[in-house]
Amino acid sequence: MALFKLRARPKSHPRARAQRLEVLIGILGFFVIMAFIQTITFELQGKSAGFSAVTLLALCVALWYAIKAKRRTGI
Repeated sequence: MALFKLRARPKSHPRARAQRLEVLIGILGFFVIMAFIQTITFELQGKSAGFSAVTLLALCVALWYAIKAKRRTGI
């Protein structure tokens, strides 16, 4: 008796995958806007914005990959 049974994951419908990616793009887009506003605010106030800028960069890269994955679905 195996402790872990590995089963093949059923393929999801391409439209369902595209919809999940659209939700992810929306969420990431919101956080990119918030991080952008925070970074600009810190810069204008003269506070250290290094961590905020790195966070903004990471979110932008994640958003770019999500958009790229959405385009690959072809829907």
